[in-house]
Amino acid sequence: MKRNKRIIGILLSLFLIVGTTGFAYAMEATNLSKAVKNVSNKAIAYVRPEFAVQVKDKLQVFKDVKGQRVYPIVYNGNTYLPIRAISALMNEDIQWDNNSKTIYIGKTLMNPNKSKTKKNNENQGAAEGFDKENYIKPTWKSNQVMVEVRPDITIMYDFQIQKFTDISGNSICPIVYENSTYLPIRSISQLMTQEVQWDNTTKTILIGNQANIQEEPKEQSIYTKRLQAEFESAVELYDQATGKIVSLKTTTDAAMKTMLVESISADVQTAEKQTISIDSLKKSKMTDQEVAAQEALYDFAQISEHYLLVLENIAYLSVSGKDYSMLSDTFVSFALDSQSKMNTARKLIDAL
Repeated sequence: MKRNKRIIGILLSLFLIVGTTGFAYAMEATNLSKAVKNVSNKAIAYVRPEFAVQVKDKLQVFKDVKGQRVYPIVYNGNTYLPIRAISALMNEDIQWDNNSKTIYIGKTLMNPNKSKTKKNNENQGAAEGFDKENYIKPTWKSNQVMVEVRPDITIMYDFQIQKFTDISGNSICPIVYENSTYLPIRSISQLMTQEVQWDNTTKTILIGNQANIQEEPKEQSIYTKRLQAEFESAVELYDQATGKIVSLKTTTDAAMKTMLVESISADVQTAEKQTISIDSLKKSKMTDQEVAAQEALYDFAQISEHYLLVLENIAYLSVSGKDYSMLSDTFVSFALDSQSKMNTARKLIDAL
């Protein structure tokens, strides 16, 4: 009930954002897109304090060089962790060479033979493990932030250059947030030679062989797991796009405005792919309950895609100084319909 009230409050706020008269579509945004591409190394990401990281049977708390706690970051669909903390978990030295923009892990320029007597302990305190009963869980939720995408930073492990890719084989670069460098989970798995898993129920990243993992009451099929993952991804995409349109209205930074516009356009493309992916699931191999959940999820993904298209048009019109009030009724209709279909899909998927 509280979630529904919060959603209605957001929708009312957004309805006020959608003011005055006129109508246009994102085709007008060619010049804006060109302007965005000039901002090459800035990107929108999300700090996710609700994501826990567990190494074997210990929940980890990560800290930066100043001793401040840092959290996982989600950027472009990938979850990133601070590289300084990862080197601490690996019990390896870490060194930054500013001239070559290189991060050395393991063998470093100062300690090329990994001598124990020459360890610099620069990453001391970067990661600390706690039992579950002693782990302090953050009380705040996801926060939108600006990060730097850094293709110019090279990662070397034992003097071997590391190349990282996502699940589709696309190249992934390090990101920098508040002077800390982050790498995605897949890259960390590669460096640590440890299996990395995701526990969607507890929102926990599991690194290495786990002891005393909570047993699930029943074995879930690959289709149930797929439906759960697709649903979580669709909800996150919906929430993030909504947050971006609010940020677009409140920010006065021109570069940030154009970046938000292009980011929403990217969300629309992601939504289109997600709708196709959900529709492609083989119903012939599902149970009746899974088929019902898949159909509800497809309905949600489809209406959410339309909702994001409206947001994209509002964003382009807003940044170009044009009137977009004629989109207000369409926006509210799609927003409310999306919420209804989201709740329906959630109930059916939770029941699997």
